[in-house]
Amino acid sequence: MAGGRRIVPVEGIGTGADGAAWLYVLPCAYEDHAKLGMAADPMVRMCAFSPRYYAFFDLERGWLARSGSTREARSWETRLKRALREHAAPPPLTVPARAAGRTEWFRGAQALLQEARMALHDEGIAVHPLREWVAQRLHAQRDLLQSGESAAVAQFGPVDGWPPAHAGAPWRTLRDALDAYVALELPLDGAVSPALQAWHARNTLSSR
Repeated sequence: MAGGRRIVPVEGIGTGADGAAWLYVLPCAYEDHAKLGMAADPMVRMCAFSPRYYAFFDLERGWLARSGSTREARSWETRLKRALREHAAPPPLTVPARAAGRTEWFRGAQALLQEARMALHDEGIAVHPLREWVAQRLHAQRDLLQSGESAAVAQFGPVDGWPPAHAGAPWRTLRDALDAYVALELPLDGAVSPALQAWHARNTLSSR
């Protein structure tokens, strides 16, 4: 349709297997920017904006609301976008263009976003603090770390021989994934080997 909104398929956007969709609000950690959107999997969307999403976004101020349908979540999103129209802003320069959602960033809107959060809560809608939701998600995925380490050892050899994280993309990705657990104060003991914990300690960018 001429003049209509162009639909770009992006991983994580849409509805989940159970038909649910999430409205998410992701304030940036070090500037007065916030991302508003909806997704079947907010974790996928956060990772698309930054592999170190837990440092890029302020998890303490972020929040999500779960809807049973795309239509309902879209109505929440549309209502919020209209209220925030005067705060529309370009995305931060570090956000990859492939992440899409370039028209859904806002500046100076934190007070209005908090009002929207309370309004949804007052309507009886469950609103989830972002940090708590991310911590629960990482904890649920913790058992996958061991199998992931085994696959990496099969491909790259023993952990003791691995290069530092700055040597290439696979190592940066691994460091960033493990740093998420440090940032959320989730223990790695028992989830990965002592050798991998030692490698991570040498390469981490997260403060303990």
